Amino acid sequence: MSRYKPMLARLASHPFSSKDWIFEIKWDGFRAIAYVNEKLSLRSRNEKELKYNFPEIEELEDLAHNVVLDGEIVIMKEGKADFQALLERGQADSLLGVEVQTRRLPAMYVVFDILEKDGKPLIKLPLMERKRILKDSVREGKHVLLSDFVEEKGEAYYTAALQKGLEGVMAKRKDSPYEPGIRSGNWLKIKKLQSCDCVVFGYTKGTGVRADTFGALLLGLYNREGKPVYVGKVGTGFSQETLNTLSQKFQKLEAKLPPFKVDILGEIRWLKPKLVCEVLYQTVTRDGRLRMPRFSGLREDKPPSECTLDQIVKE
Repeated sequence: MSRYKPMLARLASHPFSSKDWIFEIKWDGFRAIAYVNEKLSLRSRNEKELKYNFPEIEELEDLAHNVVLDGEIVIMKEGKADFQALLERGQADSLLGVEVQTRRLPAMYVVFDILEKDGKPLIKLPLMERKRILKDSVREGKHVLLSDFVEEKGEAYYTAALQKGLEGVMAKRKDSPYEPGIRSGNWLKIKKLQSCDCVVFGYTKGTGVRADTFGALLLGLYNREGKPVYVGKVGTGFSQETLNTLSQKFQKLEAKLPPFKVDILGEIRWLKPKLVCEVLYQTVTRDGRLRMPRFSGLREDKPPSECTLDQIVKE
């Protein structure tokens, strides 16, 4: 069996309908490539072996043979995937801990693609042909599910997904091959994003192509007492022009004392709380962090004092 990197999707700006595309639920979980032959290997995007954290998914050995599958590990609560519960499962580091968590928070492996069968790569076949082979090659079980999809009616499917409290849908071109490791326009994520205005309290020193600018912005919001609260860091969504502009602004705003504690590796530079930026994000985690934040732009029209915590949580 060959090794494969997951095909990745680009972000779409809005839902759409087209007879050339299919639409399926966007599962909020851990992406995993399953290698099923004599033994199962369940590999994360960074090649970590996941089967020891999710032993219930080993039932896949009885449901499919000699295939390579692509799917998402999820934990379902009240009809939708609970990413926070999944993180708890992933942190169990002993056999007893895994066993307890498996009983308390059982996981599902939702399969949406097949990359190889009986030693023959299928990635050059069109998506709809791979879907047909997948249906013939994998049986569903207690912890294994085949991802359903609809054709053409993307806008209605997106609306229905949001009404059920799901995070969005995936759009996939029917005739597309599987492109390992590539963020392709043949697959699109269509998600409902939320936004908030945050104060920039600092930044991490950049490396590589960003060595002359910065790595990520450290974001905060003010609580009722007027104290800054850390809500996460954002390192995506910047054009080169924005990186340069912000770096120039930082030079006049450097501060010595940290406004809050952060558990971040690497060199941090603190700033006076003068800059406000809009950040798009998916949800807020239980510990008050913005999940999957993306920089949207500076808000020079908004004073930092108006960037309060009640934008994202009810205090």
